[in-house]
Amino acid sequence: MEAFVHVLIPDDPVLASNFVSLEQPLLHSLYYYYRTELTAPQVKTVEEAYERWGELQQMLPKRFQTMEPDAVAGDDDGYVLEGVAGQRLTRLYVVDVGNRAGDLEACYVMLRRAQLDGWRVPLGDVLREINDGIDYVDVYRRVMRVLSLSSPPGLLRAVRRVAPYGPATALALDAEQEREYSGHCDKIIRILSANDSFAYAAHRGLYAM
Repeated sequence: MEAFVHVLIPDDPVLASNFVSLEQPLLHSLYYYYRTELTAPQVKTVEEAYERWGELQQMLPKRFQTMEPDAVAGDDDGYVLEGVAGQRLTRLYVVDVGNRAGDLEACYVMLRRAQLDGWRVPLGDVLREINDGIDYVDVYRRVMRVLSLSSPPGLLRAVRRVAPYGPATALALDAEQEREYSGHCDKIIRILSANDSFAYAAHRGLYAM
């Protein structure tokens, strides 16, 4: 029986860039180019994670489905989200992570173990070959932390009521919901900035909060 676990994901270009970066160089490469160097259980783990990744991608905003995550989102990309003062806020989207997180987490654990084992396992060699100056396994870890982040229940209910109706619908947050919004988005920014104060400040500047 599938569990329904809903989380709020912002239409955030930094998060989208991290998410998109996992597809071609990591998951796609492992499954299509390096499968002969992996064991059968490793191939199965990658395949399941890749499928779940694609399912989640279809639930996310349009910028998560393009190779240009920095593209400016238009009003036709979703509903309108406003703060108490009437300022336009970065939209939140409800994503049903469900049991998908388990398959994605299993793949991360496998990759991290291979990374730590270094030269002793073929998958470790593959990961070093894929790495072009970016630690994709660490990017994977941070994206997983965002996907497993609990959402404020009241804010989640409010977004679920209006998000499906698109640009014709506006959601004006009250003071408590705006505090929850700011807190939730700040947690995501901190996860992605990885204790880099400059990256944190630049990322937070993308939000009207």
